Amino acid sequence: MIHYTPVEIKQHNGKKHVTDQQATFLSCDDYSANIIRSACQRLDDARNMPEVKRLFSVIWQSNELHLMFADTGIGKSILAVALADAISKGQSLMHLDNDHEPLNVLYYDFELSDRQFRNRYSDEQGNDHPFSPGFFIDTIDFNALLMKHPERSMNDLLFLKVRHDIETRQAQILIIDNLTFLSFYSTQDTQVALDVMRKLTELKNEFGLSILVLAHTPKRSLSTPITINDLAGSKHLSNFADSVSAIGKSVQGKSTRYIKQVKPSRSSEILYDTDNVICCEIEKSGCMLTFKHLGFSPELEHLNHDRAAGKEELKDRARKMNLQGSTVREIADQLDVPPSTVHRWIRSSESLSHSVQMEQAGQNGTDETCPF
Repeated sequence: MIHYTPVEIKQHNGKKHVTDQQATFLSCDDYSANIIRSACQRLDDARNMPEVKRLFSVIWQSNELHLMFADTGIGKSILAVALADAISKGQSLMHLDNDHEPLNVLYYDFELSDRQFRNRYSDEQGNDHPFSPGFFIDTIDFNALLMKHPERSMNDLLFLKVRHDIETRQAQILIIDNLTFLSFYSTQDTQVALDVMRKLTELKNEFGLSILVLAHTPKRSLSTPITINDLAGSKHLSNFADSVSAIGKSVQGKSTRYIKQVKPSRSSEILYDTDNVICCEIEKSGCMLTFKHLGFSPELEHLNHDRAAGKEELKDRARKMNLQGSTVREIADQLDVPPSTVHRWIRSSESLSHSVQMEQAGQNGTDETCPF
């Protein structure tokens, strides 16, 4: 009997002809290692699986691949380091429950130099923050990897390096700061992003890891609630993450932030949605630059309610994205406005630009309609 691969079955169902030469011949023995289970067997298997525990309340839990995103300069790295510090000591951050004993944390920091890191985690007297010996944080020397293995691709070398560090440091927590360094191609490309998430999922399952990945977003309006659409070109990444959260900048103060769940874990309820975000503030506590918990409130309290200013901000972003080559549909999806509105904004912008050019030409005496 001929057994087709899933791709060939899809092609066959799509009326694409598959010849005998193109078919993959598989015996029944090839499937013996992956026999489909009964519902009762699944329940029995689940009974022997580790219990799901909280790391950062229900926002990020054990054995989850969690994606946290925010605009540049909001404080993603500050929160991630503070969270890693707490987890490595078996402590909670901002009174948000951590059910674990101290865990070994492997943190890849592609953002800060050693000097910048020390400035954040020491005081003016030269005292350093007492990190746990189970907290491993460093960058990766890409040039050294390539020089040692010139025949391998950088993407392969990067994940081989991560795998090696997980094993040697016996890591239970993996934090990547940030997503763009996991691939040397744009993660806005769907296939590249899927490949990155697939490799991370493989590591998670193989080593029983809990993974936190930080991601950037384009400049966003402070007048609209954060949604999954703010991930922009990387929105498809959220489909392959177990849970997703975001950090927003608040209008209540320069250092005030809020944390919101935008995709809750399938194993827990959503607690911190738009009606109940976590309010916090960036502060230097002793030697530690960290987040201080302020309470809970509706997201609306942190947004700019100047509707006219907010609308102009959206228009400006739409124009800039259009100039950068984004389609009307892409702009509409990112800004969460109807495509017809985006089209009208762009047409209005083009008409205004043309009028300005004509006026300037007339003032400069270069009006082509003039016979002199």
